[in-house]
Amino acid sequence: MFKPFFIVLLFFGSVTWAAQGAEVAIYTDNGVGTWPDGITAFEQFLNWKGISYQEITALDVNNVSLKDDYQVIYFPGGFAWYYKAAIDSAGIEHIRELVSSGGGYIGMCAGAYFASDSVEWEEDGKIDYPLDLFDGVAKGAIDAIAPWDDYTMTGLRMDTTNVINRYEPPEETMLYYGGPVFKPHSGVQVDTVATWSSYFDSLAIINFTYGAGRVLLIAPHPEIEEDSDRDSTTFAQELDDRGSDWPFLWSAMDWLLGRPITYPSVSALHSWPQKATVPDDIEIEGNYPNPFGLGSPFRQNQATTSIRFRVYRGSQMDLRIYNINGQEVYQTTPGFLQPGRYEWSWSGINNKGFPLPSGTYLLTIQNHRQRFVHKVMLIK
Repeated sequence: MFKPFFIVLLFFGSVTWAAQGAEVAIYTDNGVGTWPDGITAFEQFLNWKGISYQEITALDVNNVSLKDDYQVIYFPGGFAWYYKAAIDSAGIEHIRELVSSGGGYIGMCAGAYFASDSVEWEEDGKIDYPLDLFDGVAKGAIDAIAPWDDYTMTGLRMDTTNVINRYEPPEETMLYYGGPVFKPHSGVQVDTVATWSSYFDSLAIINFTYGAGRVLLIAPHPEIEEDSDRDSTTFAQELDDRGSDWPFLWSAMDWLLGRPITYPSVSALHSWPQKATVPDDIEIEGNYPNPFGLGSPFRQNQATTSIRFRVYRGSQMDLRIYNINGQEVYQTTPGFLQPGRYEWSWSGINNKGFPLPSGTYLLTIQNHRQRFVHKVMLIK
């Protein structure tokens, strides 16, 4: 973990704060203390993805030229009103400069409210907010999903045309805890990442450019792993989102950092701690032979492998193959599968029908609730 580190320089009575810098600056000051789980979970995600971060305070934001030290700034869940009170006009300009000069801003729930032109919260009416990265209104809480301060799992429809969702299924289930609906002002264009499927398909996750930089506003909480201790929190541990949202965050952070969009590698997925035991919709029983291919020592001239899996709950299924760098190489959609055992054959080709090189590949089978992974080895 990157801890705050400051050097105080005294010159004719003035004070300058110098931060050590990292890829991501994480705001940890006023408004966050009542719900630190959003910071803890996000930091565990960044550790998993291998992204450096540093915790910063309102004093840092107000006194440091952020663009010189960070690529992205993260405002977590908490209370946006306190963010507004703590960040002065200089701090607002520092955030805008970071983003407009080519950096990024990610706001989760309260962080998304804070980035908006104005906020409509419960019975408080419309309140102006100064950061104005999003030229629109953030309105919450959504009582139809869960009145504040309750929380629950809820469905989202993922816009599969958005580059962030390159590896996402059409639907996801994420934690709702007071997040907003985004309402752009007339004529304002933003890109849709996801909508609330349980609330009129209104905007739930959006992304857009700001100057030369990028902004990602997320109303739900994909950083929280409800049925696993990999996020080092116990918040909402009694709930089950039928899979992890961290692969979504993985691709989202690639976009925010201006990198090629990837999916977690085989080694990254298999470095996860074991999740709690919950009822599964799908079970991958394995593939035979494995390794397979013309050079397989188990069965000569075996150029095809059979992947066997069991479906416990009928649903639309999606099968994909990724290489070890997280790039999709093959995809097929079997459609709606009833409960039962199934077998699917793969001959080591890509989406265009060309043979793939030897290596380790990652098979994923997923529906709108869960994603399962299995390693497959191809030997030429």
